[in-house]
Amino acid sequence: MPASDHPFRDAEAWLAERGVRREPLHVEPTAPHPVPPPPADPASPHAPTAPSQGSTAGEVRPREVAHLAVQADADRRSAAAEQAAAPTAPAEAPISDEVARAVAFIRRSTSSTPQAEGRLRDKLGERDHDPRTIDLALEQARRERLVDDAAMAAALVEEKRRAGHAPARIRRDMRERGFDDDVLDQALASAEQEDPEARAFAVAIDRARRLTAAPTETAFRRVHGHVARRGYPDALARKVARQAVFATREEERAAGH
Repeated sequence: MPASDHPFRDAEAWLAERGVRREPLHVEPTAPHPVPPPPADPASPHAPTAPSQGSTAGEVRPREVAHLAVQADADRRSAAAEQAAAPTAPAEAPISDEVARAVAFIRRSTSSTPQAEGRLRDKLGERDHDPRTIDLALEQARRERLVDDAAMAAALVEEKRRAGHAPARIRRDMRERGFDDDVLDQALASAEQEDPEARAFAVAIDRARRLTAAPTETAFRRVHGHVARRGYPDALARKVARQAVFATREEERAAGH
């Protein structure tokens, strides 16, 4: 605590605490006066800071008054400098209002369709929210379970796998929806370990069985296009389309149709 913050017993003690060397005060009594009360504890908040105006204890010499004035001015300057150097708290209210508006937008955006954080981040940026506000808003959205990239990605991957999409196409489509690669790596881990040719053939044979009534060349073109649109390389799509059409025709002949 700065010395100026300590209450003092009287001017003499106040100067002594600050190392001001001075001659002892000479008090010449002018009239009988009551016995002064016991000295107050310098640390007490109720200790007097200077003799009262009506005190008859004596008079302070002009030189001593000058010392007091100089030291008091120095203390005031020191306190002002410390206050100016102290860090000021950020104005939280405007930031909180901005975050609240951003969270409200996220609630509206996800009310009917779940969205990835990356997509929401882009949308909030387009609405001129600053990066810090966006980070705080998304943090609040996660607490409210308005966004959950891991759960959403896992569900979408499963849905697309049932539709026969190749892992490469799923990754590309989900990147466009705002999912980052860390989330996609986890969601696609098992799918990307599967044999791509076996998966492509499964997609092709399922489609070819619906085209047994079509001419062979027509069935081949349709199966090839179907597999290629699911994200498999063209050469692989052609190969499995040919195999699937041939296999279904063999199944038809074996069944006696």
